[in-house]
Amino acid sequence: MRFETIFIGNESPFLEGLSNISRLSGVVCEPIQGVSKKVFGSTYQFAKERKIEIISPSAFLKKPRPSDIIVISGFSKFIPGRVIKSTRVATINVHQSLLPAYRGRHPLNWAIIKGENYTGVTLHHVNESFDAGNIILQKKVKISKKDTIMDLYWKTVGKGRDLLCAFFKNAKKGEIGGFRQNPDLATYFPPRKPRDGKIDWNESAENINNLVRALTYPYPGAYFYFKKKKWIIEEAQVIRKAPTDLKVGKPVFLRGACLVKTGSNFIQINRFRKTKLIDIKS
Repeated sequence: MRFETIFIGNESPFLEGLSNISRLSGVVCEPIQGVSKKVFGSTYQFAKERKIEIISPSAFLKKPRPSDIIVISGFSKFIPGRVIKSTRVATINVHQSLLPAYRGRHPLNWAIIKGENYTGVTLHHVNESFDAGNIILQKKVKISKKDTIMDLYWKTVGKGRDLLCAFFKNAKKGEIGGFRQNPDLATYFPPRKPRDGKIDWNESAENINNLVRALTYPYPGAYFYFKKKKWIIEEAQVIRKAPTDLKVGKPVFLRGACLVKTGSNFIQINRFRKTKLIDIKS
């Protein structure tokens, strides 16, 4: 038995797997362009190439088409009760955190920024509150000190694919239950905006490096202004020892390395985005 599935979301990392384990009869999405399409993949393009029905979000949310299962990923709009009730088996969401922690948008970016050692992926039932439905399955994912946002993204995508396979296998046996989230453990983080990437050099080097890792390409980047120019750091590292008479926030070159003193320790800038490292010296 292959469940009829509808996918809701603009990005396509789970679609190939869903096509293999279910009958993917429709997608609810909008076209995406540019960097997002190149890096994350387009649901619209995936469906167009495979002649899968494409439904606009506004039309589907107003009048959902019945299916066995709806799978949602990376969709920021409110899911009304009529959509949730339109499925014969379940309406589920793939959320890239260990719920109930890190509800909301950009959970992976926030997890790196906050210096977490672990995050994860949660498959949960959808209710009429964001990321608050009963948890079906979860997998933990380690965050290494060198992981960038895309390193972590692909780790969680891999685990998310595993969870979806397990869910569909269990659903065939009627095992789709879940357990209630503990509201006392819930944390929520808001969507990030490009201006949130501005570096405060009075922060610790560890915190600044976390910000850099969390906002590498294709995200807007961690940045600062120097010599009336905006500099976006693409790669950096924490340095414990350097001359203590440096001025906080001022890049200097020492033995070929570009160092910046912070509120605690130093940042070594290894690479700028679209700018050569030596350019800041001129």
